[in-house]
Amino acid sequence: MGSTDDLRKELDKLKADVARLRELGSEKMHAMRDSAEDEMQRRRHALRQGVNAGWERGRRAKADMEDEMSAHPYASFLAAVGVGFLLAKLLDIATKR
Repeated sequence: MGSTDDLRKELDKLKADVARLRELGSEKMHAMRDSAEDEMQRRRHALRQGVNAGWERGRRAKADMEDEMSAHPYASFLAAVGVGFLLAKLLDIATKR
């Protein structure tokens, strides 16, 4: 009977060890999930900052262009006509090939 009691004790110890490993695995999984969520939040914040900076840069460029066009309306008009003429020529050459 002693060997049966020893086997039971070993089995109980094994069950306790498996339960502890399961608990440790669960803790590790939660820690990894929390770490991934934190990293995702940091990256999302950095992305928002980059997008906002891009929008602000675009707004400033648009305002600068409007100011420049208002300051030199004739030069702006001639530049637009010149660019349009060049594009028409390039498209005409491209369609002849």
